[in-house]
Amino acid sequence: MRSALLPVIAAVCLFLAGVFILNTQLWYSSRAESLGGARYAANNINLILDEAFRATRVATDIANKGCNPEGQYQLGTEAALQPHLRTIVIVKSGAIWCSSLPGNRILLSQIPPMEARNLLLAPARETSNGQPILIYSTQLTASRILVTISDQHIRGALNVPLKGVHFALRVGESTIGMSGDVVSGNARYSGQISSTKYPFSIVYNQPPLFSLQRMITRGFGILLFLGVISIVTAYVLGKYLNKEMTPEEMLRRAIANGEIVPFYQMVVNGREGTLRGVEVLARWKHPRAGYISPASFIPVAEKSGLIVPLTRSLMAQVVDNMNAIESKLPEGFHVGINFSASHIAKPDFVDECLRFKDSFHRKDLNLVLEVTEREPLHVDEDLVQRLNTLHENGFVIALDDFGTGYSGLSYLHDLHIDYIKIDQSFVARVNADPDSTRILDCVLDLARKLSLSIVAEGVETKEQLDYLNKNDITFQQGYYFYKPVKFTELIKILLSKPKVKVIVE
Repeated sequence: MRSALLPVIAAVCLFLAGVFILNTQLWYSSRAESLGGARYAANNINLILDEAFRATRVATDIANKGCNPEGQYQLGTEAALQPHLRTIVIVKSGAIWCSSLPGNRILLSQIPPMEARNLLLAPARETSNGQPILIYSTQLTASRILVTISDQHIRGALNVPLKGVHFALRVGESTIGMSGDVVSGNARYSGQISSTKYPFSIVYNQPPLFSLQRMITRGFGILLFLGVISIVTAYVLGKYLNKEMTPEEMLRRAIANGEIVPFYQMVVNGREGTLRGVEVLARWKHPRAGYISPASFIPVAEKSGLIVPLTRSLMAQVVDNMNAIESKLPEGFHVGINFSASHIAKPDFVDECLRFKDSFHRKDLNLVLEVTEREPLHVDEDLVQRLNTLHENGFVIALDDFGTGYSGLSYLHDLHIDYIKIDQSFVARVNADPDSTRILDCVLDLARKLSLSIVAEGVETKEQLDYLNKNDITFQQGYYFYKPVKFTELIKILLSKPKVKVIVE
């Protein structure tokens, strides 16, 4: 489930990151375009007001000379020649003195007070034709010149072809847009630039931070590309995460994740039925497959070199387990752990074992170092010295799976061995047939002659138990007594203080 979900999450995150970057770029681009459009509109208004300024100079000369028919004709001609002007009016003593319209008429219903400003937006109610206008005013010593500009010319100057952006002219507190009358304020507009030449501003609505429509209309190709890249990423990542791992890779990950856990195989006094110790066995607690037998992964661990970190992980867990139940352990309790030849050959093996011993709270535990025969053990002076050092520090040395591996009889001759563990393949041959014990008889005879103690593995039947007791094989283990159990089951067994005479399922 996790392997399937992760590629989807990664693809979604990649797509969202791409959308975020694309939206940000388009937003900045739209802001720049809106600002450019506002500057363009402001320049248009400046050009119109330049016309009004030039017309004002003509009107100033007339105001100084006098408003005769010739002067009125000049005002009319100037208004006609300037493409964006509507009327030119000279006001004296609060009344129309001269106008570009015949009969000194004016389109304003009343002459507005300009105060200190030279620009004014007059709403439709203040004009005779019901259309708003822009007034450019110049105050002279004894007169005032008014130049009016039609709303159509204003709207034409504001008509910048940018989709979704609306521009308006703002003079003082009054605003006129592409439609409608003059209004007060500019609450609907978030952007503004001011003219450096005349007292007006161009206001406009800035683009929203996020716009799906903007991304679709202006970035559809990139969105499509992001979608394809995200799908490809999910596919590739899914393939990678769900690729078939090698057994070595799977085991390495299992060790790192703490999935290799100790199980405990009881060692029993076969004659008395009392619990004398445990052998530590490895089990793979797979998250989906459950517990996996060591026969499936120990050979992989030995071949790949992972047997060393695997054993170290077990040692740490065994210390924690035994310390947790120290008060429940019988006196002289045996704890046996298998060590491979490659682990024993490590330079720090002796120090590692001594640290292992010192980690137990109970100092009367018998720690059994079981040397497995599954790998060839290079016996030299250094190896003998290592095992002797451990033996002198209280470790018991046992030869595991005797008779099935590489040693033959050389290990018994060269090493200080305390126990040999008779492999279950020999014990399994014992049955009611008198000839079934011949091989095992020879092994037992050899052990007696070498003064070696014996632990019998794989005891499963009453006939096998009786044979081993008859031959004074004290320590036994097998399904006849107990199956290997996890730590929680070991606690239950110790609390029950059993006398073992039956199979515990």
